[in-house]
Amino acid sequence: MSLEHRKLHAPLAATVLATALLPLGARAQNVENAYQTWLGLFAQGPIAGRVYFQGDLHYRAYADFSPYWVLVRPGIGYSIMPGMFATVGYAWTPSWRAPDLAFEDRVDEHRIWEQWQYEFPLAGGALKLQLRTRLEERLRPDVGSDLGLRGRQMVRVTVPCAAHWFLAAWDELFIAFNNTDWKQHAGFDQNRLFVGAGVWAVPSTLRLEVGYFNQYLHRYNNPAGDLANHALMVNTYVSWR
Repeated sequence: MSLEHRKLHAPLAATVLATALLPLGARAQNVENAYQTWLGLFAQGPIAGRVYFQGDLHYRAYADFSPYWVLVRPGIGYSIMPGMFATVGYAWTPSWRAPDLAFEDRVDEHRIWEQWQYEFPLAGGALKLQLRTRLEERLRPDVGSDLGLRGRQMVRVTVPCAAHWFLAAWDELFIAFNNTDWKQHAGFDQNRLFVGAGVWAVPSTLRLEVGYFNQYLHRYNNPAGDLANHALMVNTYVSWR
């Protein structure tokens, strides 16, 4: 392991600790539990030299599989060095406050986002670590005019297993930086945790991941308390070189 990678251990440990501990205060409140299904399709690959395309589509469903959240998120990035990328993009994220609502009853959110991502091997290649930092500028024009700023920090670890199989776990912390008239509140926003397994169906091109996903949402001054969504997560990743 290089000296550069060893220097990452201290800030990485701090990030993981912060991710684990920040929601604890919220977890002391009442928590409403819900069950969902989250499906995702991700695509990434170069389009001209070091410039590459990154895009993902998501369908997130209530327990009866009616839409909870849909996300369309294209982006254009630049490969800084092997494993390190900087990306900017746009996202449209309509959502529905309750199951079985009509399409026109959605809340529309539009985002501009910027991202830095770095992936590198650890323990002689026995582990792969990914760090991702994202900043979002959020707009909900149908319910307010303010711009919401939010930061996201993800830490992901994969462990290769037999043949093309691997284990994967990641955690992502969301922090809001300001209050808005559409009820974004500065401070801890949510935490996402995934634990599962994956397989390279086509080496270096197509992989599938399936596992348990937990989304813990802090609901400011909500008498029902915070919300914990427990979901089956199924993601498909397509890449080209």
